[in-house]
Amino acid sequence: MSSRKLLWYTLLAVFIVFIFSNPKACAQQQPGKLGNKQNLTAATENVLIFWTDGPKLKAVTLMAITPRKKPVGIVSIPINTRIHEIRGVVTLEELYHHTGREGTTAYLEKRFGIPINHYVDISQATLTRTSEALGPVEMAGKQTSLLEVFEGTYTNQRMDLQTEIRTLAARLIEPAVLIKLPRLLWIFTSGVETNLGMGSILALYQALQGNGPEILRKQALPGRDYFVGPTRYREVSPDAWNRVLREVTCT
Repeated sequence: MSSRKLLWYTLLAVFIVFIFSNPKACAQQQPGKLGNKQNLTAATENVLIFWTDGPKLKAVTLMAITPRKKPVGIVSIPINTRIHEIRGVVTLEELYHHTGREGTTAYLEKRFGIPINHYVDISQATLTRTSEALGPVEMAGKQTSLLEVFEGTYTNQRMDLQTEIRTLAARLIEPAVLIKLPRLLWIFTSGVETNLGMGSILALYQALQGNGPEILRKQALPGRDYFVGPTRYREVSPDAWNRVLREVTCT
């Protein structure tokens, strides 16, 4: 498998992860009923995927990949999650604004109780260029764009997440899209900041190989949503962080 194809599989996986983590999808996702016994081995690659717009955090997702094991666990972390441990910081979004990627990663390591050594930072500009390069995507019986799918603005209907994911994945591997591979790879490699090495890319490819996007298992970080005036916050109990990670990674 060439490095270019490995990068393409990584690009595909990152797109799928964002589909799992868009705000509309999170609101529709029902909590899983899986057991909570899981041995999270040291071989697991934990990756934080940041979607940023300049200094603003738009979304953050944790992806846990264990080579040659499935599922690939995905936890969508609402950026309005309340933070009580740090003075002067109210939400995860504010934490990112004050401490950047490094401070946010350190906080999430403590909450999940795991080391997080890898990150992928995708800017709004890169996402926009990728969407333009990819072209129209048909979802829910209408022509839309990758950007609108990420934003969750392409439909007001309740969509089945598996249908959404498989539709997008099928679009990304169509011959007409594969012809655009050099341009898409250039956008991805030049516009995405990451410390993922080839070993991590290979681990992700091995997890997807022969399985496809259906091995991805996702939940939103569970909690209680409430409003203070017009602002919505999510209160998360201390035990919810590790519990949801175990639920999405158990075999």
